[in-house]
Amino acid sequence: MIIEMFLAALIGGAIGVAELLARYRDKPMAALLSPGGLLFALVNTGASVVALIAVTAAGWRFGLPYTMPPTALLVVHVIAAGLGSAAVLRMSFAPAQASSPGIGPIALLNGILRIADGELERKRALSRLSRNDLADLSFERDHAALAELCCHLLREFDLAEAQRLGGHAAELSARDDLTDADKLDCWGLELTRLVGERALRQAARRLRDRPRQEPPAATDDDERLAPVTAEPDPPAEPASVPPPRPPLGKTSRLAPHANGRIERRSFSDV
Repeated sequence: MIIEMFLAALIGGAIGVAELLARYRDKPMAALLSPGGLLFALVNTGASVVALIAVTAAGWRFGLPYTMPPTALLVVHVIAAGLGSAAVLRMSFAPAQASSPGIGPIALLNGILRIADGELERKRALSRLSRNDLADLSFERDHAALAELCCHLLREFDLAEAQRLGGHAAELSARDDLTDADKLDCWGLELTRLVGERALRQAARRLRDRPRQEPPAATDDDERLAPVTAEPDPPAEPASVPPPRPPLGKTSRLAPHANGRIERRSFSDV
């Protein structure tokens, strides 16, 4: 029975360790050896042992005939206990139309993972802030190249992760209350979660060692071919305006005739 319990515990513990390693890709061993990681593996291991004891005590044969050798039945018990305990621990019960997370055994695992998350985040922040691996780099100039190098280090890169990184970069670029160094530190912490500190350090060193492209100096041919700005024409002198004619005196409506008679000079005077 001891051997069967050990094998069942090995299956359950392997499932828990694999989940931890997939969750913390940048520091898998640190996550596994942390108190939260050890507790997570211990819970999965203990659940497998308890499940094996329950299956053996209940005498379940899982549909196997009685002519089956006892060794084969023990193997089936071990496999069923290891895989079944992992499935039971990850069960969740929630109403069909409820948006809140369900309750069940998975709440225990989520609580342990939150503990491990907090421990790893504190260790990562302390390690990242204790040294300046992104010295001589600029967020505005180098954040795109740094992200491309880190992403291509991964064999398989999730599309959702790429979209999240793009949104985070756009958000940092739009922030006016942060300096370029602050934005670079935040971007470095985000990339550390993705590839780890060592890979980020090597990517930053590669970018730092590359020669910077400077704008080419202007040559004599460029100066000759440069467009010459035309000088503005002097303002045209205003045209001379002839002086206004003196107003003509209006002829009296009644002008004396030579013969002493009064006559009208025009129809407009009527």
